[in-house]
Amino acid sequence: MLGARNLRDTIEKSFDKIHDDLGLKIDKSNSDRIHAAEASTCTRLAYYDRRDPLKPTGEQKNLAMLSNGFRHALGNLHSEYKVDALSIEANADIIIAEEFVVRFEVVSELPEVPKPRHMLYLNACLFAFKKDEGFLIYVNGDGKSVEFSLSKNNRMFEEIVRRARVLSTLLKEGKTPIVEPSELCQRCRYYERCYAVREKEEKGGDLIAELFGKSKKN
Repeated sequence: MLGARNLRDTIEKSFDKIHDDLGLKIDKSNSDRIHAAEASTCTRLAYYDRRDPLKPTGEQKNLAMLSNGFRHALGNLHSEYKVDALSIEANADIIIAEEFVVRFEVVSELPEVPKPRHMLYLNACLFAFKKDEGFLIYVNGDGKSVEFSLSKNNRMFEEIVRRARVLSTLLKEGKTPIVEPSELCQRCRYYERCYAVREKEEKGGDLIAELFGKSKKN
């Protein structure tokens, strides 16, 4: 029988394989092919994932497998949009009645408004699949959902193209993108590369007193 440590390693390797098999198929060696998922998220994150990747945490891996497994079951259709020498790839979950592109996002809490990066991505899908209308559907662990609709938007797509070109150029030049502070940062596995954070220390009020010009005696 396998020992406890060997069993854990075997399970982790199995989960890693499932995670890789279900993940987006991105040609990381080709800087002229940029996926809309890369162009709609933090450019620095997308750069590190290609040039100097770190393994995702257990939480990130589980969420990715849940989301990607959900999409894989739906079809996970692939297409692309060419802009000069640049190809922008996109994956749609479903196309309904050959007219509407549908994209699902698995979240812990249902949002009141759609997240900008998800809208940028869905809009890129509309251009890649040559459709005019799309739906973004958020689903949580309880099975509840909320949906938002989107009409094809040229200005939003211009932003995706701009970001894809920037990432493509930086990859070719080997230059790390600037930091893009957002809600993604706190859970990002590259957090420490972007922010110099010392280990948390619990202290009394001495620092606050010094900032306000108060001595310990007072």
